[in-house]
Order: sequence, then C-alpha cells, then structure tokens
Amino acid sequence: MQFAVIGGDARQIWLARELAADGHTVRLFGFDKCEGDGPRPEKTIAKAVGMADVVILPFPSQNEQGWLNAPFAAEQISPEEVLDAVPKTALVVAGRVLPELAQMAKERKLELIDYGLREELSILNAIPSAEGAIQICMEETPFTIHGASILVMGFGRIGKVLSNILHHMGAKVTVSARKASDLAWIEAMGYTAIHSRELAGHLGGFQVIFNTVPATLLTKPLLEEISDDCLIIDLASRPGGVDFEAAAKLSKRVIWALSLPGKVAPATAGHIIKTTVYNIIKEREEEP
Repeated sequence: MQFAVIGGDARQIWLARELAADGHTVRLFGFDKCEGDGPRPEKTIAKAVGMADVVILPFPSQNEQGWLNAPFAAEQISPEEVLDAVPKTALVVAGRVLPELAQMAKERKLELIDYGLREELSILNAIPSAEGAIQICMEETPFTIHGASILVMGFGRIGKVLSNILHHMGAKVTVSARKASDLAWIEAMGYTAIHSRELAGHLGGFQVIFNTVPATLLTKPLLEEISDDCLIIDLASRPGGVDFEAAAKLSKRVIWALSLPGKVAPATAGHIIKTTVYNIIKEREEEP
C-alpha cells in the first residue's frame, strides 16, 4: 500500500520506518528537521499525499493554534491544505481529532477515522505512559519508590498499569476511584482504596501523587492539604486534573507530563500506532 505520514513527533518517524520495513511505499511531509535512516520527507504536500491509499496525521492531530501538530516541520502546516490535497479515495486517520478537523474532512467528502479513540491503542499506550511517569518520579525525588507512600488518582487504563508497577516496586499504593466495582478491584489487587469524594483529610501523608483523571480534582482546598515536599505528576490530558494556578501560588511541586509515550518510548508508541492503523484497514476490508 501507499502511505503518507504527515507531521507528528518521533512516534511518526518510527511508524514510517516500520511501514517501509513491511514493504509499503511511505512518503513523509513535515519532518524537515529530522535526520537519520528511513524515508526522506517530500518537498510538497501534494507530492506526499497525491498517490496515498492511507494518510496518517499526528497524535494529537493539531496544536493549540490549530495548525497540524508537526514539531519537526520547518514551517506551520495547515490542516486545510493537507486535506485539500488528499485523494477522495484515500483513508485519513488522525489521533485525537478536534471537531474542526472532522468538519473539514466532511466538507471534502473524505473518510476520517480517529485512531486515538481506539481501545487497543489506549490500552497499549498506558504502558509507556506509566513507565514514563515512574521515570519522572525517580528523577525528581530524593527517595526510592520502594516504601514510598503514593496516591494514584483514577483507576482507568493508565491507573491500572501504574498502580500495578508501583505495587511490585514496593510502594505503599493508595488508589482513588468513584465506581464501587473499581474500589473492589483496588482492594482485591492489594492496594488501599479510597473514594474520590473522600480525598479531603487524607492527602497530607503522600510523598507522590499521580493524577490520571482529565478533570480538575486537585482544587485549592485539597492542594492546601498536600505536603510542600510532595511531588504531583499530572498525566491527564487537557485541561488536566490540577488547579495549576492555585498550585503555583501555594508553591506545590507539579509536573504536567503530557504525551509521554512519544517522549519516553517513541519506537514502541510508533509500533502501537502502526498496529492500530492496520486493524482499522483490516476492519474496513471486512465490511460487507
């Protein structure tokens, strides 16, 4: 098949290499600042996507200014310009698609699928996210994880993986959640369970707090309870789970660790995207 990989971070570079190693034709655009092995970037968007069967956009697909997320590009890339050049027969896949991008594709009668919503990608990405969070913790604290009192907020995909790794490293793990079923599983796994509504009055003793919930749970009253020596690592996507303004005023140590898979394990993350895209293609072929 012919693939076009347009923009993205180190994950997409590894993705392109794997696609080429599988025997596909791969054309890149938006990687002017990259060096190393693999397919070389094209000089124009039209050259990159003109013959593509599948166009792979970044994860997340756009930056805060609305441009395509392309940190290795020499210039900003317009999503409209990319979609205008895509053949009508091509499949477009992108990660964490904003409504504006979905509308652009619809207006151009292009099929756009958000691979960021795929369950297999979310589950597998939880592993490098958890490992990256633990790496940050080890680099930013003067004590071992073994024996440390740690709170993990949320028992979703990342919360499950993170809690398990911390527990096996010897940490004293407490996990907060809302669902009765999650709280039961937390206890069954050997962690201490606490309801998310009952965090007040219990935060002072933690040395590290990991948040995985994309909602502002750590508000000013809760932040006031937390020790000034406690490290807070927020893994949640925007808007995050911490009142960052209040945390700054209270001099709390907060690290907002976004897009960890692409930063700490780009080869693994690129492989996960490739596997997910292959699954999407296979499912489309199997449709009646």
